[in-house]
Amino acid sequence: MDIKSLEIFKAVAIEQNITKAAEKLNYVQSNVTARIQRLEKELGVALLYRSHKKVSLTPAGREFLPHANKLLNDFEAAFEAMNPSSAPSGPLRIGAMESTASTHLPLIFARYHERFPQVELSMTIAPTVDQIEDILTYKADGAFVDGPVLHPEIVEYPVLEESLALITAYSTDPFVLTSILEKLLLSSFEHCIYLGRWQHWLKDNGHQPMKVMEYGTLEGVLKCVEYGLGVTVLPMSMIESRMQGRLNAYPLEDSYRIVPTVFIRRRDTYRTAALSKFMEEAGIVVP
Repeated sequence: MDIKSLEIFKAVAIEQNITKAAEKLNYVQSNVTARIQRLEKELGVALLYRSHKKVSLTPAGREFLPHANKLLNDFEAAFEAMNPSSAPSGPLRIGAMESTASTHLPLIFARYHERFPQVELSMTIAPTVDQIEDILTYKADGAFVDGPVLHPEIVEYPVLEESLALITAYSTDPFVLTSILEKLLLSSFEHCIYLGRWQHWLKDNGHQPMKVMEYGTLEGVLKCVEYGLGVTVLPMSMIESRMQGRLNAYPLEDSYRIVPTVFIRRRDTYRTAALSKFMEEAGIVVP
């Protein structure tokens, strides 16, 4: 087993296609196939299900992938440790929730790229639960998520606090809770902590939870709210620039309103120069 074989396996797992993985790595397809077959022989298990157009991971392949990611991460860290004076370079994979990615990260990313153009910076936008999974399986170097996380294998650093509000269609009429409860509660993704806060408030105040509808995108959700299909709950930072006489915002009660955003990474991974400089640019304080 060698590093190249692990890199090839990871690329095939991501692309789910040997031809695309070969193109990404600038290898010939036969070399990729041979490397995977050699790795499977060394491990004594099949790592891939193969079909005509795509491949997928077997149970053994899914179990091996996080170990391969960790070995690749450790190799990268060891190589960097031998070159401590070199400028940050190489891949840096950052994850974030849509709220953070759309409002707080664009300027940070722009400044970081200007300072360290040799770093291959990439962003994955997904809900907190998916970001945590990517950190635990070594698919991301760091992620901005709703906190606290409180996982023994994860280190978390406070970043900011979001202030939640109930978002409704624009109206000059007084707010009436009973009219809100008849509507749909709209979300752009599953397991939304923001909606969870509102549902907890309803339960704690003797109301039934609202029926939830997923609509796929934030812009779609806001359009549905604007046209009166339902309501949603979002951080004020996400909707302040979108109000423009189209929406009303009603802050949640204090004990439900504040949601901390934290930056997380795996406890057992090496904090590379690229990651350290990114955290510095984002104003993340390391104890």
